[in-house]
Amino acid sequence: MDQSSALPCAGRRGLPLAIAAQAMLLLAPGLLAIAPPAQGMMLLVPIAPANAAAVEDAALGAGATLAGFGPIPGSRFVSGDRARLLPAALRHGMILVTGNPRICGLPQSES
Repeated sequence: MDQSSALPCAGRRGLPLAIAAQAMLLLAPGLLAIAPPAQGMMLLVPIAPANAAAVEDAALGAGATLAGFGPIPGSRFVSGDRARLLPAALRHGMILVTGNPRICGLPQSES
């Protein structure tokens, strides 16, 4: 009995895993571009409109400083520590992304 007849579906079983791995390789650069920094300016974005009311409370409760309104309705720019902000954001139904003005589509101020 040869190997090919013993495992007729061996190639197909690994196909979804291979497709998932390739998708992750394609998505990784985009995800890294929006990953929040360890510390500094970040954008706190509510996932659902109902969560928008808790954005300020979540940020202040995590020790962050409010810096302004974000480009997405209900979002806020905050300055703080990712290790404290991320768990608070997830608990309140929000995501935390980089606060880089270039990525957020805001005009750059010249210094």
